Amino acid sequence: MRSLMHVACGMLGLLLLAGAAHAREPAAGKSADPAQLAFRDAVNRPPGDWDGHRFALSHQYPATKPTCDAPWLRQEVSFTDPNPSWDQWKAYIQAIVDYVWEDQDPNLPDRLGWKVAVKGKVRWFHVPWMAYDGQRGREYVHGLTNELSTAESTFRGGGRGSGRHHLPGAVAVDGVDPLFETWSVGMYNPCGAWSLGQAVPHTGVPATTDGGALARGLPFPEGTVVIKILNTTADEKAVPYLKGSTNWSADGHVQTSPTQYETCRRAVTKVHMVQMDIAVVDPRSPTRWVYSTLAYDGRLPGPTVRSRLVPLGVQWGSDGLTFPAVPQGQSRPLRETIHAPIDLPQHYGCQGRLAGVVDQANSSCVSCHMGAYAAPVGVVGVQGKDVPAIFTFDDICTRNTPDNQAYFSDYKYPAGYPSGAFKTAIPLDSSLQLAVAFQQYAVATTRPTNPPICPPAGR
Repeated sequence: MRSLMHVACGMLGLLLLAGAAHAREPAAGKSADPAQLAFRDAVNRPPGDWDGHRFALSHQYPATKPTCDAPWLRQEVSFTDPNPSWDQWKAYIQAIVDYVWEDQDPNLPDRLGWKVAVKGKVRWFHVPWMAYDGQRGREYVHGLTNELSTAESTFRGGGRGSGRHHLPGAVAVDGVDPLFETWSVGMYNPCGAWSLGQAVPHTGVPATTDGGALARGLPFPEGTVVIKILNTTADEKAVPYLKGSTNWSADGHVQTSPTQYETCRRAVTKVHMVQMDIAVVDPRSPTRWVYSTLAYDGRLPGPTVRSRLVPLGVQWGSDGLTFPAVPQGQSRPLRETIHAPIDLPQHYGCQGRLAGVVDQANSSCVSCHMGAYAAPVGVVGVQGKDVPAIFTFDDICTRNTPDNQAYFSDYKYPAGYPSGAFKTAIPLDSSLQLAVAFQQYAVATTRPTNPPICPPAGR
């Protein structure tokens, strides 16, 4: 068993770090077919008597680059206003939300889940290679992957709402602060999916251009939309504002105590939506991206799950002129993050930058995602050596250091990481899921000198 820790940027970071935890050397002899491993539906197959929802990977990516309607791009917003307000951006975010929810059941019942087809055409596509890792890879009901684990205190006032993040082991209610697992699924619309299919074609082998320096199909084209649905094992008894949320089944880790879960043993449990992340390509942005995160609030009077999902704000840059990117004495108020007015205990990211309900408080949406790089194809990347250490590093968010200056700066594809290090790293245009795909391919095609924690899929 393991005592779970809260890790920045969630399962994506855990999967990226997991491969590097075991020193590896090139594989000898016959190995599993990369295509079979890349495009698996889930780590485990459902039992023969399973009659619930079954996840199917949506990976028939467009063969030609499509054009995607993006009404938010027609909204008049400013990326340079020194005093930005939520009122200026509310319609922009609402246009994305309306697009994302089109033709979905507003209550997302377990029997339906999230539909990949919208009005008879496939709207949503999944990233390959997310069902290889035996510990955290996709489960078979809704295709969820295991993200970070969250202490109950993070859901209470004085936890997230104060900007503080309570780590596991902190004394809390009745002397025990339970840990809840987060299980999530991410999807791309057709414009983004075209890039996915170019970067990871039907062979399952990541494809590059420019002598291996760039991933094929990037950058993601204008019109790209990315969404992620985050679900928690906490229920409304533990977290009252989850009342009336979704009630999805998930083949998750078996819980053995309030703070411990089995590492490899899974069983179907219930999870409930707590957060939805959305991101779009907007060429007006200094990073080419705009992010928002929505939180579920069961105290609201809305009649559906969707109506009780409210945006926390919007972010399009890392605010490189705000501490810790600059010294405290030179720090200015945030100009690339806007908070929405909400009545819900939450935390934000570093110094108020945008982060979600179950995200790390010392990072931010844009800062973390912009650091998505991969080691050369077939090389298991080690953070801080081959690729940026974007999930944690010394003094993250606490001191003005070169690492914080690089992390909280604005740059766009195909720029290298701002520190000037990691010369061979492949930029992935903010896609941490593609970073997982490149990493898992490398893990699958090399031989570990130490065995993995859990048997990988297909082995």
